Amino acid sequence: MKNSVAYITNQGDNTISVIDTNQQKVTHTITVGKAPVGIAVSSILQRVFVTNVESETVSVIDTQSQKVIHTIPIKGSPVGIAIAPNQQTLYVADWYSNRIIAIDPITYVMIGETIVEKAPAGIIVSPDNQRLYIAARDTNEIVVLNANDLKLLNRIPVGKHPFGISLSNDGSTLYSVNVYDNTVSMINTSTWQQDIIKVGDHPYCAVASPDNQTLYVTNTLDESLSVVDIPTKKTIATLAIGDTPEGISYDAINQRVLVANWGSNNVSVINTNTNKVIGSIPVGDKPRAFGQFISSNN
Repeated sequence: MKNSVAYITNQGDNTISVIDTNQQKVTHTITVGKAPVGIAVSSILQRVFVTNVESETVSVIDTQSQKVIHTIPIKGSPVGIAIAPNQQTLYVADWYSNRIIAIDPITYVMIGETIVEKAPAGIIVSPDNQRLYIAARDTNEIVVLNANDLKLLNRIPVGKHPFGISLSNDGSTLYSVNVYDNTVSMINTSTWQQDIIKVGDHPYCAVASPDNQTLYVTNTLDESLSVVDIPTKKTIATLAIGDTPEGISYDAINQRVLVANWGSNNVSVINTNTNKVIGSIPVGDKPRAFGQFISSNN
């Protein structure tokens, strides 16, 4: 029987809250480095990778023991993090140094790095493992790199201060959440053509449903979740959730969306069939959960 587990970075108390999503409760609390922000989960490797921005490290958690088994030094300010679908490379965005770092997720050795535009934030890898997309917040663009050699492929202008980014399951559409514009740029990854979707106040992160029919966007300043119908590019529901909602992930097993609420120290649970909030789970201090934070285990 499959079960989903959520890993929530609590930036205020240097911990990870481990949530059994079926029971909607915290089962473990794991101490990591200082100011954990970003997260990437590998169900295949049974690992969770956490960026600790103030201790300049990445913590590696074993999902079987729910313990930190290794700490990777970064010597920078790691924020965004993502693992390639083939599980062969871990990518880290170094916020202040404007670096992208490639790490072997088995040996924890750095295997590449490159300099990109200012303040790299959200980061995601295409399903075919060929492209790496980075939100460059201070230059208002998406940087596209070759995921294998980190060479520049393209720069895509978007709205003001892109932060969180997401991809459709097939990789055909990239979503850039533009904080200062209150918009999401919906980008065709073949033609680079864009559509603009208006959402709530100061949006932060987004996730698309597996069928790419619905986009869920956290809005930090009006404490809401925008539910967008992707084919029509229209908001079909706005849900009141916790205070300052930030990180978001889709729980495909239970058909739910989980949102980390920075200001109210909880995680909202949304039923994606009804677009209703069905639960609120207390977690640690200042939960951010920036990245893909849900693991599906057998």
